[in-house]
Amino acid sequence: MRQTTSRACRGLLAAVALVALCAALPPVTLADASSSPSPEPSPSTTVTCALSPSTVIFGGTVAVTGTVTPAVAGQDVAVALDGVGVATAVTDATGAYGVEVTPRRSGDVVASLLADGTQSAAQHLVVNPKVTVTHGTAIPFLSLQYVVKVKPSTYGGIVSAAVVHRGVRVATVKVAVRRGKAVLPVPLRGVDKFVVTLTLPAADGLGKRTLASTVRAKVARLATGSTGLRVRGLLMALSRLKIRVPSIGTTFTSQCADAVMAFQKAYRLPRTYVVDGDDWSKLDGARPVKPRYSGPSTHLEVDKGRQILMVVRNGAVYGLVAVSTGATGNTPEGSFHIQQKHPYTTSGYGGILFRTMGFVGNFAIHGYAPVPPYPASHGCIREPMWVAAWVYDCSFVGERLYVYH
Repeated sequence: MRQTTSRACRGLLAAVALVALCAALPPVTLADASSSPSPEPSPSTTVTCALSPSTVIFGGTVAVTGTVTPAVAGQDVAVALDGVGVATAVTDATGAYGVEVTPRRSGDVVASLLADGTQSAAQHLVVNPKVTVTHGTAIPFLSLQYVVKVKPSTYGGIVSAAVVHRGVRVATVKVAVRRGKAVLPVPLRGVDKFVVTLTLPAADGLGKRTLASTVRAKVARLATGSTGLRVRGLLMALSRLKIRVPSIGTTFTSQCADAVMAFQKAYRLPRTYVVDGDDWSKLDGARPVKPRYSGPSTHLEVDKGRQILMVVRNGAVYGLVAVSTGATGNTPEGSFHIQQKHPYTTSGYGGILFRTMGFVGNFAIHGYAPVPPYPASHGCIREPMWVAAWVYDCSFVGERLYVYH
């Protein structure tokens, strides 16, 4: 009993001592607890990247610049194009870096800090092909050869040439680039100014390229004896209008003069045998003459007013030649048929008639010399000798012939 009481007394005395000790200590406030220092967070690393210029012609250089934050001198920065390293740079004391690259293709450029792999935002770079264009002298109604050379030679796009004349697109030519080169025959069907726009589409990692070229197809006076490519261009233009021409060459022969006369008669121009300003202007934009009659689809027509003969096939003029009808207007008009054909006949007025095709009575179509710009025959329809054989071979006995004024 006495031991139990003794232990209780000792416990009570210990509790009293603890209370007294706590009372003697200074109070602890919340402010005191929060005043203890905490560690500062580490600053994050950033890398920037800029391109100047962002579009470049193949073979040109691009400056890649930027900064690394925080700024530390001597840090290595790698520059990559579409994931492939193209250059490295070192930062200066301000964290700036810069390097020039010569890119071979388009793509996204990214700068990376080698120390920890931090990357910049991607910047898109466009590399366009390097293109050089050459051509010869522009000649009316001939094709002008454009030679297009492209670098790099691995470019394999299709280059197109759009031809605009007097505000209207008149032709488009497309040719594939092979081994860095394309040759385009660009048609110049007219005179004076043409705008040729060459377009190379984006291909093989390179961007699109467009170039414009302006050329002038200058005219010149042409007459019997003239030579040169303008004669060829003239004959090509006449042929497209279905004017019957001799073989297309570069010399203005008497046969070319007959073809010019057919053109001048058909389009109601001065009948001079000479090609000058008004003739070139008419050729520019002229359309083939239409026959007066639509049927039958194969027939012949002679227009006494214009002094022309038209060979009609499938309802359209297949060939047009100059003729000379009766001087007194006595060549009969109406609807006839070719009644007979003879390689040669004689005339009651003297002379040999070449490739004769009779159509009524003693009236016929035949070759003869001369064939002047006006009605001059005794009543038959004269054709130039060199073209009479062609009309003869095209026609047949029984073919319809219309003669009108």
